[in-house]
Amino acid sequence: MNGLVELLGSLVVNYINRDFEEEEVKVAYMGPATKIFVEDDYIELVRGSEYTLPRWIVQILQERNRARPAEGLIDEIAVTRLYFNESRSKGQLKFEKLAGYFYSRIKQQLGTMIKSYKNIEDLDKAQQAFQSISNLATSTKNLYRVRLSKILSLIGTEVGPDLLANLSEEEKHLYTVLRSVLEIFNARVFEVEKRA
Repeated sequence: MNGLVELLGSLVVNYINRDFEEEEVKVAYMGPATKIFVEDDYIELVRGSEYTLPRWIVQILQERNRARPAEGLIDEIAVTRLYFNESRSKGQLKFEKLAGYFYSRIKQQLGTMIKSYKNIEDLDKAQQAFQSISNLATSTKNLYRVRLSKILSLIGTEVGPDLLANLSEEEKHLYTVLRSVLEIFNARVFEVEKRA
């Protein structure tokens, strides 16, 4: 049984990761003029112009220093503030708005920060970078724990779309999967079998 649950969890996470990579991101193009193939069509990229491209293409362009995403980084202070606000409304069915793939963006950002950290030679700067990485990771985990407990309290009840609108995309997927599993479980365990 545990193997099936692990498989389901892996499939959901893989789906979320793929969806995150396909998410459209605004980007300022800074490289030489070039054409790229996106979704059955060529797009001509011109220096100084803004485009909306899938995240996976933006990552490749970023690695080659040819693009800069319009979305800013999520800093530890913003996450700590979100955590504080979520903690204050712990017993209430209220969520602070988390846009898009919030946790996936932070995970990607932490990966970039760790990569940069490994190349720092100055000890003081390395300690500051390590502290920033640690603070962002801790604040994000704390925020997730508070929000997860709220999400779990929603699983057994019908929830309006206005409440779900404030969840991150990852949290929406988690809610949908947990709700579906619970509905199937309830139907199979508690429903009396109908005989013809």
